[in-house]
Amino acid sequence: MASPHPVTTTTQPTATPREDTSSWGRWLKRLGLVAAGVTAGYVAASVAIAIPLSVLLVSPRPKRRRHLESMRLRDYLWARRIPYRETQFTSYDGTKLTGWFLDRGWWRPTVVGLHGVTGNRTSLIRFGVILYDAGFNVFLFDGRAHGYSGGRFVTYGYHEVRDVSAALDHISKKFRLRDQHFGLVGISMGAAIALQTAARDPRIAAVWAESPFSSLQKISREYVADVLHMPSTAIAPTTWVAELIANYRGNFSISDVNPLAVAGRITCPVQLVHGLADDFVRPHHSQAIFEALVNAREKDLWLVEGATHARCYRAAMEEHQVRLPDFFRRHLGR
Repeated sequence: MASPHPVTTTTQPTATPREDTSSWGRWLKRLGLVAAGVTAGYVAASVAIAIPLSVLLVSPRPKRRRHLESMRLRDYLWARRIPYRETQFTSYDGTKLTGWFLDRGWWRPTVVGLHGVTGNRTSLIRFGVILYDAGFNVFLFDGRAHGYSGGRFVTYGYHEVRDVSAALDHISKKFRLRDQHFGLVGISMGAAIALQTAARDPRIAAVWAESPFSSLQKISREYVADVLHMPSTAIAPTTWVAELIANYRGNFSISDVNPLAVAGRITCPVQLVHGLADDFVRPHHSQAIFEALVNAREKDLWLVEGATHARCYRAAMEEHQVRLPDFFRRHLGR
C-alpha cells in the first residue's frame, strides 16, 4: 500500500575541486604577501643598520688629535734631547702622509711605528722613545685619514701596505739611511698592516705586532655580533651589505685584508703580543696567526695577563722596556 506522504530527499551541494583550489590560492597569496612584507622589512632594517656600520668601518672618528696639536709632547721630546724632524711624503696614489723622524744617525738601523685605528703618530710615542734610547732611528707617521695625513678612508692594510713601502722609500732617500732593512712595530690595525707589509716588502727584517686581527671580515662580524647581541649567522645579511658599501666607499676589498692568509709568506722574525683580557680583538686572532707563520725564521707569542685591547704596554711596562729593544737588537743589530 502506497504511503500518502511520499518522502523527498534533499542533497546538500558539495564544494567543487575548483572552489577548493581557489580557497587555497587565496591563502597562499596572503602568505606570500606577508612573507614579502617581512622580507622587505628585514632588508630595509639590514640596510638601515649596514649604512652606519660601513661608515664606522671606513670613516672612524679620529682620536688623540689634541695630543698631536699640543706642544707638550714636542716639549717632552726636546726635554729628553730627542731630535725629531717632521717630514711629509707622497704615497703611490698621491695621498700626502706626515710623520716624525727621531734621528739617531744615518748609519743606525730604523724601526717604523704603525698606530691603530682612530690614533696617530702620538699613539706610539712610548715605543718610539724606548727604541730611540736603545740606539734606533724611529719613524712615526700618521696613517691615511688620520692625524695630519691626507686621505678620506681607512682600509686597514689594503692601501696602507703600499703607504708603508712609500715611507721606507722616503726616509731612505731623505735621511740617507745606510741600512735598508727595517723593523716594524704596530698596534691593533697597525699590527695587521705590519704583518701584511712583511709578507710583501722584502726590506722588512723584523715585526713586533700587538693585538692584530687575523681577518678584517672576521673581526668586523665579531664586532657587529657583540654590539647587536646576536649570533653572527643571524646578522649575515647586515654585515654583507655593510661590507659591500664599505668596499665601494673605500675603493678596496674587505675580504682581501687578511693577515692570516698571508702569514705563510712572512720569512722575517715576528713577535706577537696580545692581551688575555682583550674582548675586542680576542687572543685567538694572534694564536691563529702564530700557527700560520710556518716560514718565519723566528716567531713568539707573548700573552699578557690582564691586558685589554692595545694596552699590553700598560699592563707590562717594565717587561716591554726590556723585550722590545732586545727583539730589534737581535734582528736589526745595534
